[in-house]
Amino acid sequence: MRRRIKPRCSAERAQTHARRRAVTAVRMRLLLFTLAVLAALTYVESADSKARIVCYFSNWAVYRPGVGRYGIEDIPVDMCTHIIYSFIGVTEKDSKVLIIDPELDVEKNGFRNFTSLKSTHPNVKFMVAVGGWAEGGAKYSHMVAQKTSRTSFVNSVVDFLNKYNFDGLDLDWEYPGATDRGGSFSDKDRFYYLVSELDRAFKKQVNKNWELTAAVPMANFRLMEGYHVPELCKLLTAVHVMSYDLRGNWAGFADVHSPLYKRSHDQWAYEKLNVNDGLALWEEKGCPSNKLVVGIPFYGRSFTLSAGNNNYGLGTFINKEAGGGDPAPYTNATGFWAYYEICTEVDKPESGWTKKWDDQGMCPYAYKGTQWVGYEDEKSVEIKMNWIKQKGYLGAMTWAVDMDDFRGLCGKTNPLMKLLHKHMSSYTVPPARTGHTTPTPEWARPPSTPSDPSEGAPIPTTSTQAPVPQATTTKKPTTQKPTTQDPAPAEVPDPVADVEQPPAENEVDIPKVCKSSDDYIPDRKNCDKYWRCVNGEGMQFKCQPGTVFNTKLNVCDWPDNANRNECRS
Repeated sequence: MRRRIKPRCSAERAQTHARRRAVTAVRMRLLLFTLAVLAALTYVESADSKARIVCYFSNWAVYRPGVGRYGIEDIPVDMCTHIIYSFIGVTEKDSKVLIIDPELDVEKNGFRNFTSLKSTHPNVKFMVAVGGWAEGGAKYSHMVAQKTSRTSFVNSVVDFLNKYNFDGLDLDWEYPGATDRGGSFSDKDRFYYLVSELDRAFKKQVNKNWELTAAVPMANFRLMEGYHVPELCKLLTAVHVMSYDLRGNWAGFADVHSPLYKRSHDQWAYEKLNVNDGLALWEEKGCPSNKLVVGIPFYGRSFTLSAGNNNYGLGTFINKEAGGGDPAPYTNATGFWAYYEICTEVDKPESGWTKKWDDQGMCPYAYKGTQWVGYEDEKSVEIKMNWIKQKGYLGAMTWAVDMDDFRGLCGKTNPLMKLLHKHMSSYTVPPARTGHTTPTPEWARPPSTPSDPSEGAPIPTTSTQAPVPQATTTKKPTTQKPTTQDPAPAEVPDPVADVEQPPAENEVDIPKVCKSSDDYIPDRKNCDKYWRCVNGEGMQFKCQPGTVFNTKLNVCDWPDNANRNECRS
């Protein structure tokens, strides 16, 4: 009996061991798969949370004389995550990309020499900026005014980026809605439409991963005039806040132009015009902290003081008619000195300059005779870098990399850039802060700008990402790179209740409506509709349900108050 039972037990044990080995093998495969997934997720998370070091490069720096000459070969590419070639423009007649300096950019291969750096620096993004102060605002206001002209611009941008192998576009229109710069009140909505249309066009480019960014102001009135902040921040890859030029000769007094905090002498319009409050304003209006890149100027604003003025403190009187301080030898611009022009003068032994420190604004300034300059140095830049990390912002950008002490005239080369790289390269951007946003009222939200056939058919992708249930999930803003996936409907804001859902381009061109100089025109057929005329162009609006347009007050009102008999209930 024992001899018969023994073989059976041995067989059962063998089968049990085999099953255990199979289970163990399956578990190991599952473990390895899990580890691989976790590693991939960790990589994606680390890529998304990497801080940005954005280096603007002004192409005209190559024309500066002597040691001030700065070419593409001088860019410290290894210290930047993004480098932006500045600038291209917009043509007046057909709203297409304008190459401002064709000899430098095309004939001498400026564009191609710039983007060819990708071969040796594959992890750096090489972008191009459109706009800038010298371009003005009228051309841009005209370009966004009609769907057809926006489409012309978008298509030319796509062709341009493909032709010269750029990695994206930076919008530097200064500023939408600014009537003092040739803009109009309609720019606010239409700039948003442009960004939406560029976003859709970029996502249709297979395997490009183009980025769409914007350089933006900090003054509250500029934001009110031209920027739908929360909606723009959802579409843009990053927002470059121009936290400089907050003071200048135009203000009528001498001051540092990038103070970090409010000072005791800041009053009225300047009370909150500082870096800390300006970035907080963008957050308050609905932009996530991890989308905001803080601007650091590598230049100073200079002033000529009033004759006989011996007060050299912050806010002192200036000779405004002088237009600023004397031009420096290399940048040769009134009221504007590059950092290397400042340090070679101010820090030179026995130069006669007196250097001071703004204890509240955390910036240096210096004076000699009637000349006064406020700027950034290594001490102030380091303070700002620590502040960026404390606030959890996306990174730092500089205007402009060609104004650092790139030749080491005052000591080590690129001292300011090295500080940006030192702090931002080791900094991990935290998730967006919460509780700092004031909800946008319904009436202030922009109408949607749906795609239409003129934008072309969407390009299918091979993305395996699971779809997000649109009805129940609100997508959280992230710094993730654009993909080739078609934009989800949830990313387009719902139309505001008091604006009729427009045709595809949100513009109604009816010349008969806008014959007079009146701004508000009642609709002839519908009591609850009215028109607004801007530059002879009509835009139709709709009142809230239950109200009609009051032609006397130019507001939506109760029917009993209507001054048209046919509109009274």
